[in-house]
Amino acid sequence: PSLDCSGDGQGVPVSEVATPTRSGRQGKEDAKSPARAEMPSFLDVLLRERRVDEAWSALTAMHEEGRTTDKFTISRMLMKTANDSSAGGGDRAYRGLRLVENFMEMKPEDVDEVLFNAVLDTCCRLKDLQCMEGWVQRMRRLQVTPSSVTLGILVKAYGQAGDLLKVLQVWDDMESQRSAANAVTYGCMLDACVKCGNLEKAREVFQEMRQCGRHRNTIIYTTMIKGFGIVKDLTSALELFWEMPSEGVPYNTITYNSILEACVKCGDVVTAENLLQEMLQHEIKFEPDLISFSTLIKGHCQTGNIDKALCLMENLKSRGLRCDELVYNTLMDGCVKAYDITTGIGLFEEMLHCGLQPSSI
Repeated sequence: PSLDCSGDGQGVPVSEVATPTRSGRQGKEDAKSPARAEMPSFLDVLLRERRVDEAWSALTAMHEEGRTTDKFTISRMLMKTANDSSAGGGDRAYRGLRLVENFMEMKPEDVDEVLFNAVLDTCCRLKDLQCMEGWVQRMRRLQVTPSSVTLGILVKAYGQAGDLLKVLQVWDDMESQRSAANAVTYGCMLDACVKCGNLEKAREVFQEMRQCGRHRNTIIYTTMIKGFGIVKDLTSALELFWEMPSEGVPYNTITYNSILEACVKCGDVVTAENLLQEMLQHEIKFEPDLISFSTLIKGHCQTGNIDKALCLMENLKSRGLRCDELVYNTLMDGCVKAYDITTGIGLFEEMLHCGLQPSSI
């Protein structure tokens, strides 16, 4: 790979770009040449241009020559790679982890918790707990102190894996990190508890946040509302929802969608209707999305009120929203329950006309 660093249109081969060695001396390249650049800057340019694969290739070439970059650059490279959801992103992430391992062997004195957090977050995104735990052990061997961010990453990883015991163990073992935890870290813990079905622990953590004044966050409240909805505790979900304005916590579309889902799950379609009407009022800064409408459509179909469900379908269309397969499946199921086969067939034909493929559902 090459990069035009001189402006003359000539690419500079990676192996020819000067970079400081570990001793601070430059390599064999002519550093005075205007067509040359130090490798860290070269990698930065590649990252700015989103040429991350080329950056890793450049770093590979450096390592083959016994040289490397700095912890900041390699952390950025890894984070950009971890955020890549395209095909082959996982292979590139593992390649990055191998090069980070090489970097740590070459510059152990330059390793800190920020770099380790980038590594652990990558493992979390890969959903590779074995790999993540290996890096945690390395972190301990190098005596790198974890931070509250580290705590959040570990809790999130174990939570998405449904490993409640590990979630609770990490939360208890890293008590000192909790004192510096922000809403993001607490949010990871609440979400993990909700996903693992432990609402009692979620309540406990939320009360801990309330005591130290860290609970005033939209995501925190929304996560708790979602959790109460899952266990069909509508009273607690609504209490938190109505409490938000008095605590100075703003609503957003996701908050409303979470309380709508809780209402429908608990069979309170009337309250769900009223909440959707609130969203439709002009004084609210955000509008309902497809999930908002489809949730209430599901509620009406479950109670056999197919006419109201069809009216909502027309309402969402009038707002420029496009029905997806889930909405059509919900409506057709509602038609079957209401013994309205003719309307169901019409919806199926409309679905095909819109270019949506029927599913096995």
